[in-house]
Amino acid sequence: MNDVNNHTTRCVRTVAREWPSGVRIDSLFCIDREIRCFEGQYPVADGMTYNSYIVSGTACSAVLDTVDPSLVGQWLDAADRLFAGCAHTHGHPDYLIVQHLEPDHSAGIGAFMERWPECRLVCSAIAARMLPQFCPWVAADRVLVVKEGDSLDLGAASLRFISAPMVHWPEVLMTYEPSTETLFSADAFGTFGASLAETCDGSMAGYGTLWPDEARRYYCNIVGKYGKQVQSVLKKLDGTPVHTICPLHGPALTVAKFNPVPLYGLWSSCTPERPDAVAVVSASLHGNTHEAARELCDMLRADGAEAVHVALTCENVSLAVAEAFRCGAIVFMCSTYDAGIVPVMRDFLSRLASKGLRDRRFALVENGSWAPVAASQMLAEVSRLDGFTQAGQTVTIRTRLDDSSRAALKTLAGELTILR
Repeated sequence: MNDVNNHTTRCVRTVAREWPSGVRIDSLFCIDREIRCFEGQYPVADGMTYNSYIVSGTACSAVLDTVDPSLVGQWLDAADRLFAGCAHTHGHPDYLIVQHLEPDHSAGIGAFMERWPECRLVCSAIAARMLPQFCPWVAADRVLVVKEGDSLDLGAASLRFISAPMVHWPEVLMTYEPSTETLFSADAFGTFGASLAETCDGSMAGYGTLWPDEARRYYCNIVGKYGKQVQSVLKKLDGTPVHTICPLHGPALTVAKFNPVPLYGLWSSCTPERPDAVAVVSASLHGNTHEAARELCDMLRADGAEAVHVALTCENVSLAVAEAFRCGAIVFMCSTYDAGIVPVMRDFLSRLASKGLRDRRFALVENGSWAPVAASQMLAEVSRLDGFTQAGQTVTIRTRLDDSSRAALKTLAGELTILR
């Protein structure tokens, strides 16, 4: 394994693995530490990776997906070095497999096809129809359309295609290489962050705690709306032996050392990982509602419950969405604002509806100095969510907690704890 350049904020890390059969897989982890918000809305303090893979058999080589515009040049140079310097790769790519056309994975298609003019582009029928929107200069006679169950023989290695529509775009394919039991999973099993892909040594040590948080935040906010489609793909893959999962973001995963599939089963079915846990999500104008949320968390913990607080006016809403998926109960706490609710709370509730979260216990806490109405408006939004059941009575705070509202909050904590 080696880094192919010395850039620290943007670089390409290559990892190679060879099998006695003559099959070789090169992973190109394109690391971006300059990015601050993925898709312009999700903070990524640890950066992002955009992954591409080269699968070489004894006769042919195939590249799976290109990368983000910010890293196309470095990725092409890394691929060039691998094709020029490694006999296993036959000196050139025969196929470019386009599993997913989203711009962070398709930006290099034009330059790649120009650099290797004999290469064929392989994609789904829907991708072929969409391709001119992204790469109008790729000639139609260079495009090979494949469907579910089709395969490409690379010599010793083969690529079998699995249709994965709406995980999370309609054209998506996954690709399975049976001799190495490798699943190239497109955006599924991806994660925010760069450190795990940058430092992974194959041991997967600590992944049980290191991987889920940012993978959950990625799944719930990017893929979460399409849980039924994810479930369908998981069903297709059930019984298929998988040694390694290679997603388009984050580290490749050795399933025997860390298996992410059970978590995907939970997330895609809206089943909470921690049914007893409570996500306390607050929107506060001057801090009093946040302070009440912190007190509620203390009360819940004193009663033996796990409680996590997300302050929407201080933290990104994607964190709250992820915690709503993880926990079995949600407390919505909001100040009254312009005879309504604080906009970030409305955004949060809208996102829960958009992502299709269902089957949660919830409670309401409102704050208002003279005419508190936040609870009724939050309830109207929550009523759009399937299977949400209210716990306890709505608590009303007048500006800040007093003895009466604190006692009501304590009672609410008890109700949430009893119903665990």
